[in-house]
Amino acid sequence: MKKLFLYAIASGFLFTSCQKEDSNETTPNSGSKASPSPVVSPVPSSFVKKVLIEEFSSTSNGMSPESADLIFTIIRGNPDRIYHASLHSMDVMSGSQTNRLMTAFTPSASTLPCASIDRNSFGGNRYQTITKYSSSVNTMLAKTVNCGLAMRSSFNKTTAYVDVYAGFTSMATGTYKVTTYLMEDVVINGSPSYFQDNSSNGNPTSNFFNMGNPIVAFPHKNVVRTVLSADMGDSVNPGILAKGSTALLSYEIDMPNKLGTNSNWKIISFITDATTNEIINVQMSDLGKLKNWN
Repeated sequence: MKKLFLYAIASGFLFTSCQKEDSNETTPNSGSKASPSPVVSPVPSSFVKKVLIEEFSSTSNGMSPESADLIFTIIRGNPDRIYHASLHSMDVMSGSQTNRLMTAFTPSASTLPCASIDRNSFGGNRYQTITKYSSSVNTMLAKTVNCGLAMRSSFNKTTAYVDVYAGFTSMATGTYKVTTYLMEDVVINGSPSYFQDNSSNGNPTSNFFNMGNPIVAFPHKNVVRTVLSADMGDSVNPGILAKGSTALLSYEIDMPNKLGTNSNWKIISFITDATTNEIINVQMSDLGKLKNWN
């Protein structure tokens, strides 16, 4: 059982709910939540638009290395504006969220690797092939937004405490949701189950030429381990959020065992429009640190 507390801070209303049980998660330690510090600053006057790439990948798919390589090339060209979450399918890193998202929209994701760019529909499809990553990201980067996120967290060997703040710079009506993932940043494991198939081993123009097939000790980046929120997000405003208001969502969760030998934990949260399912903005932070607005 995960605990969720939702506060609409500026409006003065308090909303509280309790998260559902998930068979893949254990019950968190009892007791009050330790409040991490330092504090998050007030909502800024504007937000930078950031983009989330949810990549669907598998160790058994030989083009997955090329997919990840292209994504990180795009990220390096847009520092701190593009974030990546890797959802594995049909391998040891697979999680239930992968299948949920691959079938959440019509048409469903039929081939790997592919990616959802801000869960937006491009040409009637929310799952983009490698050749469309760059153009789809650029389309989303050009948008303006009226909301953003900040977060702070703390953790010990057994439990993590995460506060996610959703802030708005103008009046917001309708329903918005916030989804939060716990990820491992770089999973490298000596077990053959983590070796990565490589279709480009014989291609001299590829960055993966002569790296082996499969690639031993392949770095699987930003692997989604669990969802702290509801699968498709927790509602942040059942009514109206005023300009400058902040919704706070707090989570407590037992820490899973790491898959990587030297991996670190990250938190990624994003705001979606509950009607269109499009991701409006996203934020990422190392677990145990403050990530302020923008």
